Amino acid sequence: MFSKNIIVELDKIDTIVKWENISDFHMGNENFVDDLAVRRRDAILDDPYRFTSFGGDQIDLILPGDPRFKYESVRLQTKAQQMDEFDEFFEPLFKEQVYYKKHYGMEKIWYEQWGNHEYKSRVMEEGEMKRWTREHGTTFLGSKGFVGLDIRFHNKSLMKKTLFVNHGAGGGDAKKALENLTVNVEADVYQMGHLHQPMGFRSDCIFFNEKTKHWDTKDQILVNSGCFTTGIRDGVDQWFEKRNKLKTSKPGTWTVTFDAYKEHVNQHG
Repeated sequence: MFSKNIIVELDKIDTIVKWENISDFHMGNENFVDDLAVRRRDAILDDPYRFTSFGGDQIDLILPGDPRFKYESVRLQTKAQQMDEFDEFFEPLFKEQVYYKKHYGMEKIWYEQWGNHEYKSRVMEEGEMKRWTREHGTTFLGSKGFVGLDIRFHNKSLMKKTLFVNHGAGGGDAKKALENLTVNVEADVYQMGHLHQPMGFRSDCIFFNEKTKHWDTKDQILVNSGCFTTGIRDGVDQWFEKRNKLKTSKPGTWTVTFDAYKEHVNQHG
């Protein structure tokens, strides 16, 4: 398990911090939605307080020799091609990461995880994944970890939240998978990808409020970060069509917002 503390220094006391996780990018997959990828990358670059992270399955890694491989489904058919294309596509964001660290003491990319397409691959091991993230200037958080988010104004903390971040595993219903993340884990935000179903919801949590010395309720935010590939493509027989419970992939992302001034956390697609 991995963990990391993130500090965000606000330019104005009422600035809203946005976190848009990039999960299940699947560079190299033939079903990749190019225009969505460009829009979301540019939106993150254009907003100084829209932060991101990479939630796993950055590259597809279903290559020749893998029993799941199909020529019709894979656009880039070597690991090097997929990694190079990913690096080239996100080069402006990696440069922004360096700039944020140097000039603001913050990180535009909070962390980087790996997913089942990487850690179950026969051609990618953890040491190589760690080296790749270091080349990006990011922090490796495995497939599951915690982020302690501290939002400050004039170096005074306004909001502290705990994020439980996951690539995710298994199949089934995305809402049920998110609810399962809360079992035996204490956090304010629960995040996963993997199931290619961008969605989010709020849940009430009862707790004892140390400030008021009374019981209270607070929101817990649960989000599936989505993906960048379609599941079904016309004229090709692929993995999604072979399932008994047919459910396609929904390209898109989900954003969590932190309004430290109003002490409010929300989510939207």
